[in-house]
Amino acid sequence: MKIPPFDLTRATARLGEPLARRWAEQVASAGFVGGPEVARFEEAFARYLGAAGCVGVANGTDALVVALRALDLAPGDEVIVPAFTFIATGSAVALAGGVPVFADVERATLNLDPASVEERITERTVGVIGVHLFGRPFDVDALSDICRRRGLWLVEDAAQAHGALVEDRMVGTFGTLACFSFYPTKNLGAFGDGGAVTGGDPALLERVRRIANHGRTEHYFHGELGTNSRLDALQAAVLNLRLAELDEGNRRRRAIAARYAEALAGAADVDLPEDPSGTEPVYHQFTLLSDRRDALSSHLAEAGIGSAVYYPIPLHHQPALASYVAADASLPVSEQAAERAVSLPMFPELEDEEVEAVTESVRSFFSA
Repeated sequence: MKIPPFDLTRATARLGEPLARRWAEQVASAGFVGGPEVARFEEAFARYLGAAGCVGVANGTDALVVALRALDLAPGDEVIVPAFTFIATGSAVALAGGVPVFADVERATLNLDPASVEERITERTVGVIGVHLFGRPFDVDALSDICRRRGLWLVEDAAQAHGALVEDRMVGTFGTLACFSFYPTKNLGAFGDGGAVTGGDPALLERVRRIANHGRTEHYFHGELGTNSRLDALQAAVLNLRLAELDEGNRRRRAIAARYAEALAGAADVDLPEDPSGTEPVYHQFTLLSDRRDALSSHLAEAGIGSAVYYPIPLHHQPALASYVAADASLPVSEQAAERAVSLPMFPELEDEEVEAVTESVRSFFSA
């Protein structure tokens, strides 16, 4: 594959020398769990977002599970989640002991549809998880309003949206809590797993930290059941280096997305998700929708260009979550998106000539 969907080797090569120095310091000090590097990242990421605080955890899924436990999710409690997203958004609710309730997404943005959320609220509903899918912010005003009116909490799944803005305010600062993944392919990615929870309530964040550290309140005293989910210090060193270049990387992603969108303007049988007014997406993926999705992927592959399908199976059709879904459940927009979505190569290190090669191949397919 000449142009892959994502190429992490370009980032590792660029950071090789400074990261080797950082890691050598970590190894020499034997500071592998917690310590100054993790604290430095938590403070820097909270400051970058404008959040009151940040708690580093082992991965993005743990971020969701620990956040839900900190919000006192109880057996039988319902949490509304979008059906078109990665499985972790729904499975985290089940893993934390709750009941995921699947709502449809908006046709225009592929983000959680506030009207669908309203329809699914019952007396057992305690909260909503909105996903800033593909780096495009969801409608925080509408969902926040629903949650205020109905007495629910709102959690942001911001795993794909590091640095995205809504009216000059960073995502990760709107919900009761927000959850991030630092999986290597994310806009802000480690060179292994990592995650974080951010929020505006220091007491709630301290509970998140406690649950993620075996419920420990003091040395060998555990006030509640917790788990072992701590951000690795070696990964924190990567994140500290990559946070400094996040804005530059996001600017490059926006430039690539603009070029792709220009090339696809007016093409038949192509739908491009819309950027909501007042937002600045960060294009974790550049996703288009087409009834000829599979043929397009094959066409690109023949030209040596990679593509990827996010996500081919909506959550309400996933076998692992089948026990939470009515037999006749239908969420048409999510189902259609799963059948039509395909993502083009998207990472900051893409060269201009590679972007042009992708645009030419896509354009030739749709003009044929």
